[in-house]
Amino acid sequence: MRVSIISVGFILFSCVLLSGMEEAMATKEAFEWFEGSPKIAEACGTIARITNDIASKEREQKRIHVASTVDCYMKEHGTSEDVACEKLLGFVEDAWKTMNEELLIATGLSREVTEVLLHFTRSTEVIYKHGDGFTEPDTSMKEIIFSLLVHPIPI
Repeated sequence: MRVSIISVGFILFSCVLLSGMEEAMATKEAFEWFEGSPKIAEACGTIARITNDIASKEREQKRIHVASTVDCYMKEHGTSEDVACEKLLGFVEDAWKTMNEELLIATGLSREVTEVLLHFTRSTEVIYKHGDGFTEPDTSMKEIIFSLLVHPIPI
């Protein structure tokens, strides 16, 4: 699980997002905080990795690939794919709880920095909610982007 969380590149992407923020938020301390792999970043990576692997499992099985978290869980625990997905979604739920707890703890960083993690993780939920919207954006993601940018609801 640890290796698969790192492979999603969540901390790297978070640092990229951080580098685009105002100088007051993108401090040396903020980058060092990310480098220390805080619990909140690990929780975000867990959510991203598992939701990605569950959403793309059918497509991934059609080609030669490295085993996903679903495959690893099935092999390690001797379960079916459905049971593995259900258990892994339980890990996602636990990761959201960890993330919420960590958001309540003062880190010494600005709230905007930790909110980068929250919003980035929320976007992965949207991308993988109804299939692999990242790899196959013509599915539900196309409608979501259109509703957000082309046909927004006036407030």
